[in-house]
Amino acid sequence: MARITEVLQIPIAPERAFDHVADFTTTEQWDPGISSAERLDAGPPQLGARFQVQLKLGPLDLPLVYEITTYERPTRVVLTTVGATHRGEDDVTFAPSHGGTRITWNAAFALRGPGLLIDPALGVGFRRAAKEAVAGLEASLLDLAET
Repeated sequence: MARITEVLQIPIAPERAFDHVADFTTTEQWDPGISSAERLDAGPPQLGARFQVQLKLGPLDLPLVYEITTYERPTRVVLTTVGATHRGEDDVTFAPSHGGTRITWNAAFALRGPGLLIDPALGVGFRRAAKEAVAGLEASLLDLAET
């Protein structure tokens, strides 16, 4: 299983940062590894809300369905994806800090089934992609701070 923890300090209120992350359709804007993201149900993000993202993996686009499994606005959101070949979890916390928000992003991703054979090698690529995604999120949130 591959894991990362990244911490950001953003000059916006926790509620605003939380809402941006909890609406996982925004990943298309800030994660270079996602080619598209859409909501699979209606209404505001909440416990049980589902999102489909298309993960770019080399020449392939792999659909991943994420579900909000913990929704504690404005302090924590957890999104989980489970499929025949994978399991992943993004656990994101938000805390007031220095007039803005401290965001801690913990992510884990593991392959299942036949993918278990290459799971040990997954870590390097996952950490690189996750760092790029978090950098994109930081830029996206800083853009929100300017509006």
